[in-house]
Amino acid sequence: MELTSLLEPLGSTAETNLALVVLLLPLLGFVSLFFFGRKLPRKGDWLSIAFTVLAFLLSVWLFASTWNTATFHTRTIWFSLHTLSGTFADFTAGVLLDNLAVLMLVIVTFISTLVQLFSVGYMHGDRGYSRYFAYLGLFTFSMLGIVLVDNLLLLFMFWELVAFSSYLLIGFWFQRPAAVAANKKAFLVNRVGDIGLLLGLFTFYTYFRTFDLSALRALVSAGNWAAAGFTVDYTLNGQLWLVELSPVLLTLAGLGLFMGCVGKSAQFPLQVWLPDAMQGPTPVSALIHAATMVAAGVYLLARCYAFFTVDALTVIAIVGAITALLGALAALTQYDIKAVLAFSTISQLGYMVMGMGTGAHDASLFHLTTHAFFKAALFLNAGIIIHAMHRGLHHTHQPHHVDPQDIRNMGGLRKAMPLTFYTYLLAAAALVGLPLFSGFLSKDAILSGSWAWAQIMSSRGNYIYFIVPIIGFTVVLLTAYYMGRHLWFMFFGSFRLPFDVQALRLSARQEVEQVMALPVLLLAILSLGIFFSVNPLSFGSSWLMQGISLEKLAEGGKVLATGMLQLVAAQDEANHTTHIVIGVLSALLGLAGIGLAISMYKNKSSEALLQEAPKGALAKLSFNHFYLDQFYSNTFIKPTLLLARALYRVDKRVIDFTLNYGSKWLVVLSKIVAWFDRLMVDGTVWLVGALSKVLGLFGRNLQNGKVQSYVAYSLFGFILVILYILLI
Repeated sequence: MELTSLLEPLGSTAETNLALVVLLLPLLGFVSLFFFGRKLPRKGDWLSIAFTVLAFLLSVWLFASTWNTATFHTRTIWFSLHTLSGTFADFTAGVLLDNLAVLMLVIVTFISTLVQLFSVGYMHGDRGYSRYFAYLGLFTFSMLGIVLVDNLLLLFMFWELVAFSSYLLIGFWFQRPAAVAANKKAFLVNRVGDIGLLLGLFTFYTYFRTFDLSALRALVSAGNWAAAGFTVDYTLNGQLWLVELSPVLLTLAGLGLFMGCVGKSAQFPLQVWLPDAMQGPTPVSALIHAATMVAAGVYLLARCYAFFTVDALTVIAIVGAITALLGALAALTQYDIKAVLAFSTISQLGYMVMGMGTGAHDASLFHLTTHAFFKAALFLNAGIIIHAMHRGLHHTHQPHHVDPQDIRNMGGLRKAMPLTFYTYLLAAAALVGLPLFSGFLSKDAILSGSWAWAQIMSSRGNYIYFIVPIIGFTVVLLTAYYMGRHLWFMFFGSFRLPFDVQALRLSARQEVEQVMALPVLLLAILSLGIFFSVNPLSFGSSWLMQGISLEKLAEGGKVLATGMLQLVAAQDEANHTTHIVIGVLSALLGLAGIGLAISMYKNKSSEALLQEAPKGALAKLSFNHFYLDQFYSNTFIKPTLLLARALYRVDKRVIDFTLNYGSKWLVVLSKIVAWFDRLMVDGTVWLVGALSKVLGLFGRNLQNGKVQSYVAYSLFGFILVILYILLI
């Protein structure tokens, strides 16, 4: 295969040029507000929103032009480097527009638009108002870059820019120590995953000599699989390259890429940063959890799906299942309204990763899409509730220690906030996966795919693979339970603080600002299944799943995943016979979980709910997220800090002491040497000079020019010689 031809520049098209405009609009908003925001009317919020709305409208146009119609790709030579052999290595950069890219464009720009609209009301009066909107623009630009680029090197650059912008947003209220600790934790934990991503990225470059995703997919598709491993030959700049990769090395390289997803998408064991990220403003939480940062890991898996072996995908499935279970278990006992939703996000991301690992590639992307809408609705509604609680506590002069985010302090909110209640209810139903809602379709697709995967993988009699789909069904039950509990604490029963619940309203006639109500209303409506499938009870008829299938996203009609062709084909056949039963079981588990939560809490008094706390070892284990933070602190952080302190002491007490006192003794020694030099060396030299001078003076007196003197000197010398002879 000629690799050089695969990397040839491709001319730009109107669509790719428009995609670049979509990419640059949020960046323009960031630059404008960061430097001039304070001088603009309304501190520039209208400008940021206008740029994002325009980006959304252009994204919709690109979606209509691309979806199931064509793939647009432009590529240019970015830069070239000399190689050791004397040839040039070309690094390309380009834009790739396919079904997946335009779908993510619409999701990211739509959610970002709604979050910014919501923020107009939520962040009103904040001292960093213009800076906040500037950061949102940078965040949106970073995520759009991940979506649009066509090679791994550029993707990694935008990947890190997303991390930086999320660092800024999570720590937006930097005057709060908890926010500073949270953004630092998120940044550092993500760097752990990025180490693996870099190793995987450069492993593929080492063997295939390119970062271009299209070229990499072509090389992998052209390769030969045998028991000994993977082989492919290609020609680059007239030189023949033969690549031989063992299955273990290719699996490890794929898992390196997956490590980036583990960090960014909060998978076990690096999920500990996401709950702390709630220290940022609530609209930021909606943006991070819904469609951008945490979704980037799943998007990376989809883009690199061709590079994963079956063994790598099996590991991915297991990690996803564990994450889904741990996130759901941790959410069972949380009392912070945002903490419940944060652990729910971890669990749902685990679902997506599990789907990727079990070959349900399209189902995972389907769930990513549906989750974006209903999770954004939940977080923005949580923002409305927190905003209302702050307002009520302030107006009624309650003590400062009352937590406005603690669901134990709520209750009966449906009476004062009916719009929030119904929109929250719709989004929660989608999260639980009840029939007629979007979450039911995408979860059903993942569960069906994972069950079919377990059937195929256990065909030789090893039924341990069924643990993965069983965990998936268990998480359905747990999700229904913690969301039922969550809703009951907030909206049912009586209000549990000592003032009228109506004090939470914006006014007697208005529940919430219209600019905050509109986004949640739109997102709640989009949580209905009818928008994603003509038959809201069957994912098989979903237009979205059909558009993001492996066959649609493959170039030349080839299936992308290495070693996954037979597995995907077998899954398609199995899904037709099992998804009805699985859908019914999933719905029943959802209803059972909600019923269990209601039965446990409906007879409890307001006082009991207000003072409830986790009791028992298992409840405390869940509430403290299985003590993972403490484990990491004791295992990694404290030993590292102890080592750092020990090295600091060695540096101060040994190295610095040696250098400081060594320099002092060196000064003393130098003074001794200087004294010796002056007295001994210089003195000796002076003495020799003085003696020479004296002898010179004596000799000069002897040479006086008188013959009588010379005769006397000669006679004196003769006498001395005679005496010497006589004495001898």
